[in-house]
Order: sequence, then structure tokens, then C-alpha cells
Amino acid sequence: MIPQLKLVVHYAEVGLKGRNRPRFEKTLCENLVRALAPLGRARARRLYGRILLEAPEGAELAAIAARLERVFGVAYFSVATTFEPTREAITAAVDAYVGSRSFTSFGVRVRRIDKALPFRSNELAGELGARIAGKTGARVDLTSPELWVDLHLLHGEAILLHERIAGPGGLPVGCSGRALALVSGGIDSPVAAWLLAKRGCQLSFVHFHSAPWTSDASQRKVRDALTHLAAWTGPADLFMVPFAELQQTIVRDAPAEPRIVLYRRFMVRIAEAIAERVGALALVTGDSVGQVSSQTLANLDTINRAATLPVLRPLVGSDKGEIIDLAKRIGTYEISIEPGEDCCSFLMPRQPATWTRPGPIEAIEQGLDVKMLVEATLSRVDHERIEPS
Repeated sequence: MIPQLKLVVHYAEVGLKGRNRPRFEKTLCENLVRALAPLGRARARRLYGRILLEAPEGAELAAIAARLERVFGVAYFSVATTFEPTREAITAAVDAYVGSRSFTSFGVRVRRIDKALPFRSNELAGELGARIAGKTGARVDLTSPELWVDLHLLHGEAILLHERIAGPGGLPVGCSGRALALVSGGIDSPVAAWLLAKRGCQLSFVHFHSAPWTSDASQRKVRDALTHLAAWTGPADLFMVPFAELQQTIVRDAPAEPRIVLYRRFMVRIAEAIAERVGALALVTGDSVGQVSSQTLANLDTINRAATLPVLRPLVGSDKGEIIDLAKRIGTYEISIEPGEDCCSFLMPRQPATWTRPGPIEAIEQGLDVKMLVEATLSRVDHERIEPS
């Protein structure tokens, strides 16, 4: 039987949140427990600027680490050995820890929370350092040692931290409010959603498709990508919007060149109606300035004029290579490059406008029944629930 592991989870930005820090810590505790739920029951409690996590019984470190590495808000975490804060217990624990490892340099860090203990941090660190050097012959290096002996002395409990395992950083999902991410099935939008989740946003998703005039490949790709992302974002709502009939109306009743910009303005309106349903405070897109015709500054400005909510574009200054690198790192790239048409490739004009202004586009929309088109499209929206794989 694998013994129950204890881990100490460290955070970075959460510690800077002042009066809001308890709320951020509580959210992080909840997310840690939820991430480990497939392995069994875990418990987390706040502990003097860090979190003590009791892993599910029988869970292996590799399985635990694979999940904690995807919990935003975690700077790093370590397996922890706990024992009584006495000199004898501390010495025994440190002897066991260093005796099972091979190293030529080491450092000792002691943090004493319980000021009533009969020894000071520097005093104990010096004693332990001399003992380790005498037993192993290793040299002391307090800059970049091969091994850190990291000891925390709490009220009634001492904790020895093992090697650090890096987390993803950021803020705990759920502490920054909800946003609605527009996802296309391409490379960019899942990466944009991941970056917003890293800033603590709870996400819902909307996908516009042109089925049955195009294949359902884009819908499948979006489901697969979001199921993969759910390991970071948690469970999420996905709204599938059939967009082809609205597109055909635009093709029939509007000039060809600004067609893509008109599509995008209607997407914004429909997305805002869905955002109101789910309580989202912003929209999220994968736009990057200049990447395609609809993403010139002029066209982005025209599209934005249809919005009343903030439209967040976390990739706006990234080039395609940088976006691809991040997509590969988070595991969505291979899904995104599978064949499949997105809705903007359906009824694409031969020469899309690259420089539009709001006034002329709004004049074109005067000839369309905007409210009716939006409401008719919303009446056909399908709702799905995305769960982690």
C-alpha cells in the first residue's frame, strides 16, 4: 500500500492580494481538491502563506504531480514529511532525507513560524548544515546547491520539504470572474482561452459553425480541444451556434468585401447575449493584429464597435510562431491542425476588406434586420457541458 502523501503547495501572486488573499487561497484549495478528485479524496488547508495538501490515500506522486502541474495559481509544490518540532525529531528526519540522496553541495533553509520554540532559525540551520557536511562531505552552497534542506517550524508541527516541482503559475481559476471565449477550431483561440484561465478567469465557450453546409469537423475539434483544456480550466459550458443561415442572409443582402467583418460583428452580438445568460463579464478571442484580413487594426476597431462588453485579446501582440509554440506546450496544437472548415471559410469573399470604418458598416447593417437575425440564431443554439478527460 502506497503511504498517503502530504504536499506543500506554494503560490506567488496570490500572496500579493492583501485583504483579498483569503478568498484567493480558498479558491486555490478548492481547485487543488477538485483536481485530485479522480484519484480519491484529498484535503487542503491554508498554512502560513502556503497550502498543506493531503493527497488521496494510495495515490502515486507521478499521478498527483500530473494534475497539480495544471492547477493555475500553483508556483511549485513539494512532497512534505511532517513530525514534531523537537531537535531530536528534526535531526532524525533530516538524516533520513539526506541519507537517501546523492549530492556534492547543499543548503539549509529554516523558517520558524512558532517563535516560542527554544531555538532560532539561523542557529538550527547552522547546526544542521554542520551535521550534514560532517556526514556527507558535501559543501555548503546557499546560491544554487544540488540539494536544498527546506524546513518549516509551525505551531506543534515541523515540515521538511522535498524537491520542488514547478506548477503553471498564474491565479486560481474562478477568482477573476467569468469570461466567454469564442473558439473557432483553429490554433489561436484555445491558446487565448488558456491564457485567460491562467489569469484566474472562469471560462464558458461559444463556437460558431456552418453545418450542415460544412462538415462537423470544427465542432468535433472544438470539443476535443476544450476537453483537453478542461484539465486546466475545469468543467465548462459550451454553446454551439448554427451560423450558416445568418451568413447566407449577409451574402444575399450585403456587399461582398466587408462580409467577414459583418460576420464577426454578428458573432459579437450573439456572444454578448450568451455572455449575459452565463454571467460573463468579457468576451475572449484569439485575434492577433495583422494575422488575417479581419484582424487589421481598422477591422478590429469596426468589430469592437458592435460590442458593449470588453473584448479581451491575449494574443494581440504574439506572432504565429509564438502561438504555435504555446499550443504545442499545452497540448492543443495537434487537435487544432486536424482538417476542418471554420464558419468564416464558408461563403468567403474573393477579396476581403482589410480596412473598414464603423460608419459605412453600420449603414450596411441598416438594410439588415439585425435584432431579428440575432434572435433567430440564438433560438437554435445548442448547449453542452465539457468535462476533463
